[in-house]
Formats: sequence, C-alpha cells, structure tokens
Amino acid sequence: MSIEELPQDQIPEGSEVSILSKNEKKARDLIKKLGLKEIKGISRVTLKRKGNFILAIEKPEVYRSVAGTYVVFGEAKVEDLNKRYAEAMAAQQAAQAAAGVSQEGGAPKDPASITADLQAASLTEKKEEEEEEDVDAVVDESGLEASDIELVIQQADVSRAKAVKALREYNGDMVSAIMSLTE
Repeated sequence: MSIEELPQDQIPEGSEVSILSKNEKKARDLIKKLGLKEIKGISRVTLKRKGNFILAIEKPEVYRSVAGTYVVFGEAKVEDLNKRYAEAMAAQQAAQAAAGVSQEGGAPKDPASITADLQAASLTEKKEEEEEEDVDAVVDESGLEASDIELVIQQADVSRAKAVKALREYNGDMVSAIMSLTE
C-alpha cells in the first residue's frame, strides 16, 4: 500500500505528503517516459508577469529535458511585488522613526559622526580625570609670579597645577608655556 492510498486521518502530522490527482499521476508517468530527469534541491520557482506580479511555487518538483526545457509541478501562488515594496518601505520608515526617537537629535547619525562623538567623549573624560589629579596635587608656586600663572590659566584654559608645571618647564616664559599647553 502506497502513501497515496492511505486515508488522510492515518497520515502522521508534520509529514510532507502530496496527494496527487489522477491527471497529475498520468502527467508524471508520461514525463518519466519522456526521459526527463528530476532536479533536487530547488526550494522555490518564481515566474515574473506584467505589472510586477509574480507566480511563486514553493517546494516544487522540477524536471529537465535533454534539450534544456523544464517542467515544474507545485501549487502556484500569485504575489504582488508592488504590495511587497510598499510593506517593506513602511517597515523601513518605522525602523528609521524608532531609531530617530531613541537619539536626542532628529535624524539618525552616520557611523563617522558616531565615532567622532565617542572620541570627543573619551577626550573629555581624560581631561576631567587629569583636572581631578591636578586639583588634588599641592602646587609649589615659589619663584613664579601669580599674575603670570593667572594669565597662563586664562589663555590655555588649564588648571593651576598645569600652568605652574608649564611655567617651570619653560623657566617662566609665558608664551612658550601657553603654546605648549594649547597644542
């Protein structure tokens, strides 16, 4: 007894069984007599029609002749590409809107600007860490004038400890100290 002869209630669930009509059985027998060879491994066949409509056959049985013609068996379903494009665009716009809402600005950023933002944030963190270290350090200002230190702090926008260190490094030369701190 073949699987086609089993009653439908005896076919196990989840099994892939195709029940063929008499005409389909006759066509398959004739194809076998013609010498067509079955091609395995094809999961979908699509045929394009006018107006962006396609016929799609899922899990087809495909046969090929020696001359290069194909015979395809399976259930053909009509798909509207215009509808699929519209759905894809709507989904893409929804994703962009969700990404835009999650950011503080409006439009989503490109990878280069995101990288630049991350680098700027890391530089700001380093600067804050250095300033914290400078605040904790006791500064020896002996031999330097307070007005010179204040001028270097204002011009280079640095902490008092950095200004004193730069002035000591350049023997009290304010211009060289400011130049070294602003590079």
